[in-house]
Amino acid sequence: MMFRVFLTIGVLQVITMLLLLVRTKTLAVMLGPELVGVMAVIEKLLAVIAQTASLSLPFAAVRFLPARWEAGPAEFRELFTRMFNVLAALILAATAIALLVTWFRPDTWGKALLAYRDVLAVAILGLPVIGAIPFLQNAIAGRMQQNRSMIVGFLHALVVAISVLGIWWNGLLGYYAIYAVIGAALVVAVMGMATKGIDAPKPPRISLALPGNIWRFSSALLILAFLSPFAALFVHYRLLSEHGAVAAGLMQAAIGISLSVRAVLGTAHGVFLTPNVNRGGSAADRMAWANNFQMIFCLIAGLALPPLLLFPDIAIYLLYSAEFSRGAAFVMLFVLTEIVILLSGTYQSLVIALDHMSFHVWTNLTAHLLVVGIAYLLVGPLDILGAGIAVLVAPVFLFVATTIFLYRKYDIYIPGRVAARSTWLLISILATGSMGVFFRLLDWESIVFKAGIYLMVVGGFAILLTDEERQRIRTKIADWTRRWV
Repeated sequence: MMFRVFLTIGVLQVITMLLLLVRTKTLAVMLGPELVGVMAVIEKLLAVIAQTASLSLPFAAVRFLPARWEAGPAEFRELFTRMFNVLAALILAATAIALLVTWFRPDTWGKALLAYRDVLAVAILGLPVIGAIPFLQNAIAGRMQQNRSMIVGFLHALVVAISVLGIWWNGLLGYYAIYAVIGAALVVAVMGMATKGIDAPKPPRISLALPGNIWRFSSALLILAFLSPFAALFVHYRLLSEHGAVAAGLMQAAIGISLSVRAVLGTAHGVFLTPNVNRGGSAADRMAWANNFQMIFCLIAGLALPPLLLFPDIAIYLLYSAEFSRGAAFVMLFVLTEIVILLSGTYQSLVIALDHMSFHVWTNLTAHLLVVGIAYLLVGPLDILGAGIAVLVAPVFLFVATTIFLYRKYDIYIPGRVAARSTWLLISILATGSMGVFFRLLDWESIVFKAGIYLMVVGGFAILLTDEERQRIRTKIADWTRRWV
């Protein structure tokens, strides 16, 4: 069942990724490394504003709405409507304030962005879309409708891809203008999707009242809602300031590959893992479910990632262009970061589901401060490498801190088989990523050598298969054989 859900989510996300690939490729070819670097900084700034203003309500949706759905459609609809009302009020206010700051105090956003004030102003008009879509997607996942939630992600990717047409019209200004207009229409459409099939009446009036536990949840995460995107913004802005827009563009190319990995492999965390661990049960039961999830995730990631990491130049060329080729050397570092984020996130979801918000806040606060501090020290002398080291430190710290906490608090831990598969996944990433950097030629010798490395990776995962997984594979092979013979 879980493996089938993974595959369904993965297929839907691959389709979504094809749209995003078209968008990324078009932007890379038309804008080049310099403007792509500037665009990356602008989008990180928008993320800071949107995530701070939203008070973590998108995250609260997937935390609290599954239980309301279990209680009944009427309870779900009432809480969903109230949460969306609060979110809309906050995001619209933040949009208005950000526009005023951009026009009257543009230096607030940093001197490096002063030359792009007009572009930033139009980009800010898309904040309501940036804030609303994650909430709506998580709310639909909260109804345990993972596939429909994925469709929302696909539709948003379609809007993003269509927005690229604005580049031909008026450069980055045109891109952000089209995104704001079409994105607003998408929000209206998805609002209907979130409550489709619910016969319960709408709340009689617009209300901004929310249960106390949601306010406490959002207040506890407020500092993280700001600091998490700010740390990413700080890394990008420091690289832009210290080494220029071209360096920022090259790093964005490497990050773009890693974000593609997260988009394909990490979506199941939000639409499948988090709703299920929040449905209830003992700490041990939830840990067992999370460990089973982690086992399947590691297997899928371990089989899918090595070909990408063995040929990072091809990935950069396909997703961006030859102008970004120097960014290929850093693909492995940022992909490794994303995978450690996802491995850690499996167990962080348990900490939140078990209502240990204080621990979650302080560990994440420490992790993001580490990113800022290390980026401040290393980006200057080490360029993109320093930025990569800075962002990797946070998930490593979170993984260690979270697993120790769960063991001490509940005596629950990662079983040896899960730990072994997770370790082999990380070793595979490091090995194949290193081979991809040091053997970049596409001659037959290199291809054969890399194929051998991949077979070793697959062999390692084969040794770590459980008896149940081996039996499932035999059954599938037998079914395919009967079908085709």
